[in-house]
Amino acid sequence: MPPAPPDEAPETARVRRPALWLLLVPALLYVLAPLVANRVEPRVLGLPFLWAWVIGATILSPLLIWLTARLDPVYRANAPEPLAGDATTEGRRS
Repeated sequence: MPPAPPDEAPETARVRRPALWLLLVPALLYVLAPLVANRVEPRVLGLPFLWAWVIGATILSPLLIWLTARLDPVYRANAPEPLAGDATTEGRRS
């Protein structure tokens, strides 16, 4: 089946997806670790603070990714993900 013309694109391609901004949180946790948590004291469960920060970010990341998927309307609708270069997205760029 050929792809739908741009004016007949599925409605899910036009849905706003603000929940995807949550995916920046895990990246920021790792990027900010040397700036915020680069010290030995205080110790958390006997670990230096930096180690505790990285372990906490590692545990929190999959939870945030799961939450982002649950909040995303395209994921909830079980719709196909719009891809770059797809005929439905190329028509909307102009």
